Amino acid sequence: MKKTLLVATILFIAVGLKAQKDSSAQKIISIEADTIVVGGITIIKGQGNKDLRVLIKSPKDTTVMYNSDTLQLGRYKIVKDENSTTQFNRGWIRGEIRGVKIYKNPRKLKEVTTNWFVFDLGFANYRDESPSLVYIMQLYPGIMPPNTVTPNNLKLNNSKSSNFNLWIVQQKVNLYQHKLNLKYGIGLEMFNFRFDQPVSFRNDLPSKMIMDNISFSKNKLFAEYLTMPVQLNYQPNPQNKRNVYFSAGISAGYLISSRNKQISAERGKQKYNGDFNLNNWRVATIGELGIGGVRLFGSYGLTNLFDKKATYFEMYPFAFGLRFSIF
Repeated sequence: MKKTLLVATILFIAVGLKAQKDSSAQKIISIEADTIVVGGITIIKGQGNKDLRVLIKSPKDTTVMYNSDTLQLGRYKIVKDENSTTQFNRGWIRGEIRGVKIYKNPRKLKEVTTNWFVFDLGFANYRDESPSLVYIMQLYPGIMPPNTVTPNNLKLNNSKSSNFNLWIVQQKVNLYQHKLNLKYGIGLEMFNFRFDQPVSFRNDLPSKMIMDNISFSKNKLFAEYLTMPVQLNYQPNPQNKRNVYFSAGISAGYLISSRNKQISAERGKQKYNGDFNLNNWRVATIGELGIGGVRLFGSYGLTNLFDKKATYFEMYPFAFGLRFSIF
């Protein structure tokens, strides 16, 4: 009697909800020897009264399933042992109720996942591969013009040089069992290179830079790129959000903005825009490592920061830090 009442109640609620959603929709009714189908509701009677099942399906997944010892609500399944004398009014214990076990089916993973407005925050620097001839010329100051900038003058303040990236959109596409994925996106890479020495960048100078004759409390070169990264992502256990995963790939960017910002007692705060003989293109190897909610990123430039046709400097930027993302 109780079982019949439960089945009737489920049918009444399900049909009522469907009728409220679309009262004009046509209901398809199918009756067989042991099965009744009413729209998305299926009633199946097997051998004996203990094998009665009621299924209410949504377009995406099973909403409710009931039989003699099992009740399934979406991803949650409650199973009562055959010999148990459990009373449901004894109170809930996590995962088990004196002979009743609760299971949670794995969530259904999407084939394509989209993530908006991811950002990175980290440190930046570059590897100096400038020709050794430049360093030899430093031993003979008379050879080089006055106020000429050398690679030694471009050494960075490591603690104040930073990298901030804003990825407008990222997508992850399943390639194999959600363990191997393709990740790609588009966004902005921004580098702040802080100099200890008074190097000034000016577009109206022949060499675009010069050693200045005053001291700056802040002297930085800002470079911003519109960048598209592409990576292969590997997750050994895609169902576990606390699992380890990693990605590796390559990115290509184009310089869209650069400026030299300086602060001094003599001149105050100044900003100068220009390309400063910077390379228009940036190509880098990239990677990320995730351990639960902690995500680390890194990038290593494969192209020179400066235009090799206009200057002898060879600086290859790299960055590392934290990534704030849901995947």
